[in-house]
Amino acid sequence: MKPLGGPHHFTGVTADVKTNVDFWCRVMGLRFVKNTLNYETTFRYHTYFGDEDGNPGSVVTFLEFEEAPPGVPGDGDIHRLILRVASYDSLEFWMDRFIANDVFSELLRLDPTQPQSIVFQDPEGHEVELMVSDTKDAPLVADADDIPAEHRIRGIEGARSYTTLEAMLPFAEFMGFRPDGTRLVFDGQERSGRWYFSEPTGRPSNDGRVGVWHHIAYDAGDQKELQAARDEAAGGPLPWTAVFDHYFFDSCYTMTPGGRMEMCTTGPGFLIDEAYEDLGNRLCLSPRVEPLRAKLERERPLIVNPRPRGKGAKKKAAKRGAAAAAQANGAPGEPAKVT
Repeated sequence: MKPLGGPHHFTGVTADVKTNVDFWCRVMGLRFVKNTLNYETTFRYHTYFGDEDGNPGSVVTFLEFEEAPPGVPGDGDIHRLILRVASYDSLEFWMDRFIANDVFSELLRLDPTQPQSIVFQDPEGHEVELMVSDTKDAPLVADADDIPAEHRIRGIEGARSYTTLEAMLPFAEFMGFRPDGTRLVFDGQERSGRWYFSEPTGRPSNDGRVGVWHHIAYDAGDQKELQAARDEAAGGPLPWTAVFDHYFFDSCYTMTPGGRMEMCTTGPGFLIDEAYEDLGNRLCLSPRVEPLRAKLERERPLIVNPRPRGKGAKKKAAKRGAAAAAQANGAPGEPAKVT
């Protein structure tokens, strides 16, 4: 196949969108680059976090399904998102930060044949690994004044799945990955990506549940390049869906032996409907669902950006925070009452 551009984004499932935004933006220090809706549904949020510019290769997203049950990843599922950090000192910094935020974590540093990492779960059980990566890619970093620049997240390393390298090889080699020891490496046109594996558990897949990563996406270029890549990929070992318009990018999907993979366009990106300094500060809707705005803003939880940018943004965020507290009627843990 024509080489893809490298990892674009990584997606999970949230049942608690406010906790999701607080953790991934405030605790992890990523920029909240887009507050919008899930494109396959209406009245469900889709949150996006990334580096300061929302660049492909940095973006972590979540689909909101309040009714989705919690789940433990099983065979064939992506069970871990891997993000890059610069050094072992960064792992020590993150362990201390997680302790301060009541997050349990484990340092993986005793096997000299494996990268040094720290593993933890977000508040809804999604497993994450911060890895001292051997990549030469340029770092993709978000501004966060309470996190030293040298310790900030540097972009997506890849996925870790409950499957085997051997099971993935026919698909992966067709798509342009190459085996490298016990992992697969993708030498993208702009960014590299890696796929790691854990021994199958014997548990069935829990795809679609909270705590199970939904998919990893790779960048295929513009719309014509994505369609060509999709058509070529569909002639390979696995079937692919049609290409769907997701407003910020177009996408198609397949189910691999190691979880769902997406190919998507690079853009048009998050600046299609929002100024750079305002990213994440308001609910952005595609033209298709814009007519629902009044009902959405009246009936859905109000999301407040923990790290707003732009002139006067912090004051506006404080006002929205007060409005959100009023919406919840001062009763923590209870659903908002709509009047």
